[in-house]
Amino acid sequence: MKKSVLLILTSLVSFHLAAMEALTDSDLQQVEGQAGADLSLKLVLNQVNASDSYYATGNAYKFDSDTGGVCAKLEFCRLALSVNNRYVDAGGAANSVSGNKLWVVFKGIQGTINIQKLGLDGVDLVYRGIDAAGTPWIKPAIQLGFDATNPIQIRNFGFNALSIEKDEFTSQTNANGTVTENSSGATADKYGYLKKTIYDATTAANSTYDQGNETGFMGMRMNGNLALQGKIMMFSCNSTSNKRC
Repeated sequence: MKKSVLLILTSLVSFHLAAMEALTDSDLQQVEGQAGADLSLKLVLNQVNASDSYYATGNAYKFDSDTGGVCAKLEFCRLALSVNNRYVDAGGAANSVSGNKLWVVFKGIQGTINIQKLGLDGVDLVYRGIDAAGTPWIKPAIQLGFDATNPIQIRNFGFNALSIEKDEFTSQTNANGTVTENSSGATADKYGYLKKTIYDATTAANSTYDQGNETGFMGMRMNGNLALQGKIMMFSCNSTSNKRC
């Protein structure tokens, strides 16, 4: 009896294994699945919702620089970039080996970007091959879709001031490409990207517009709705199947 049961189970397993076959491209074209997913993404950077009773302003979002806010210390809400081998010497002349390191500093980085709807689907991408017959190729692809009726909302996105700053101590580039800073004993505000400089009543020709703002030569602020219609398809390929690869 035990041998008979074992024989029956073995036959069932053998049957299922034999029934598993690889699907051809034509077979895959006939397969239909469920729809993908709709995603919503929201980025809020250094901002606070002004609808909160604590912030009585007319804007939807505002720079969070009030007492106790994320950017109460303005120097910590920045983006600074330093390109390799960019120094100035004691006389202010450019030097590519050593000197005071230069920084491009975006001050008061902030913004809210709300992507209300981003479609994510898996699709078959069909295109003609590069052979003489133009044989159709099928590639699985990831498709990102946008709907113009659900625009991307951009609120107060940008920076308050852009400036070029330099460290108050010297650095040098070593032969192996590393950088050594001669910053022993230097305080935080000696770094170019942490300098706390604002326009006061005695600077900027007594401009009432600039007073109290961080120093710099330009700023950017974006508000609006970006309506996109279309799709982006991403797939893997090689040079033997597609001229674009």
